[in-house]
Amino acid sequence: MDKTKSFMYDDFSDRLFISCNRDPSSIKGSIRLLNLVIDFTTDMKVANIELKKVSDYLESLGIDSKILNKLTDAKILFKQCRDGYLIYFILKSGKRVERIPYNICSLNSPLTINS
Repeated sequence: MDKTKSFMYDDFSDRLFISCNRDPSSIKGSIRLLNLVIDFTTDMKVANIELKKVSDYLESLGIDSKILNKLTDAKILFKQCRDGYLIYFILKSGKRVERIPYNICSLNSPLTINS
């Protein structure tokens, strides 16, 4: 991954990777929920997130997946909701911005973003 970017889209494997962590040595473990992989730090903050089959997911939401090949920025936002979390993938391509929702239900411990 380019060290000046905090994201990478791999069109061959159709994966979007977004990093929130500046210290990769602090990663403790990962969980996989369907097509989502979340890496955690030793203090249980989100370090990285990977969305597999991302173009299929975008198309299922009615969003043109061609945005993935021209990304200029990608970030994630977490919002705690009742029994789970709503994750927003914020994808930017030029002036176009897409806010992609992903819902996770019933996690036992709270997630935090590593700043």
